[in-house]
Amino acid sequence: MATETLPPAAEWQAFPARLDAFLARFFREQAERYAYGPFFEPLYGDLAAYVLRPGKRLRPLLLAASYRTLGGERPWDDPSLLRAAAAMELFHAFTLIHDDVIDRADLRRGLPAFHRVAEARLGQGQSRPAEASADAEGIALVAGNLLHALALDTLLATDFPAPLREAALRRFLQAVADTGAGEIGDIVLGTRNIGAVRVEEIERVCALKTTRYTFETPLVLGAILAGKEGETLLDLARLAEPLGLAFQIADDLADFAASAADLRAGKKTLLLRAAHDRLGEADRALLLLALSLPGGENDASRLALLRGLVEKSNAPALLREREAALRRQAREELSRSALPTAFGALFDRLDSLAPRP
Repeated sequence: MATETLPPAAEWQAFPARLDAFLARFFREQAERYAYGPFFEPLYGDLAAYVLRPGKRLRPLLLAASYRTLGGERPWDDPSLLRAAAAMELFHAFTLIHDDVIDRADLRRGLPAFHRVAEARLGQGQSRPAEASADAEGIALVAGNLLHALALDTLLATDFPAPLREAALRRFLQAVADTGAGEIGDIVLGTRNIGAVRVEEIERVCALKTTRYTFETPLVLGAILAGKEGETLLDLARLAEPLGLAFQIADDLADFAASAADLRAGKKTLLLRAAHDRLGEADRALLLLALSLPGGENDASRLALLRGLVEKSNAPALLREREAALRRQAREELSRSALPTAFGALFDRLDSLAPRP
């Protein structure tokens, strides 16, 4: 196994701010290209502000760290490396906008979801503000598509050798397809009773919707741009699988400890499935009944009942154990691979970015 070292912690820590500066400049430079008139100008500004909302920048970080750890010679502040990383963040923003429309979410990163931003703008100019809601969702979906196009264009605009750009683009497009399939799977599972949803189905959706573009794609794109291929890419994909599921479980647990938005919406998570399986017959029936009830004025009491049943099942503790086991599995995959041992240090840094209650 190679013994390359992970790039210095100072570079890792400085990268999100460096990326944000690049994105701010990118949106200013692209403004003229997307100058479609006064009806579009405010939307473009809203898109730029949305992408630049404070975040962890996990996916761009993974791309740059993978590139550098696998021998990529360009520095962290190289314009094309930043551009490739920015493509991941633009794609991430695209998925968030669409997710929030699908979930009818009101907030994203502590601020109004993008369709709510569009709704507020439309409401200012309509005599019947109620019409703004459906129109705003349509605008948000198309705005997300625009970010998708920007992500692809941004990746193509790097000055990496053409064969590497083409290989990276093909892998990127595969991630787009996988993420879309995962979103469809998530919606389909949402139509079923939790008792009729298998654990394997939930994990498959997580693999497609979370693992592919949150871990596997940025790690693999960084490797491709560093000139790696073959077994290295397969090793990275094997590492990403347990890491991605561990990240999703951590996210589910953090949501449960905070707003419990997923539980309130009855999303088919591993946490909910574990609770269903661990409860006795009477409590399981109560859980299913509570999940079937509408929200509204009684939503607080309904949520309290659901929370109590999940906690009674001991599912959160079981899922924390599963998360820890998956992280150990990722390290075991690393030890069996020919990847640099420095990826172990990368895991440590990822722990600090994982969602926590």
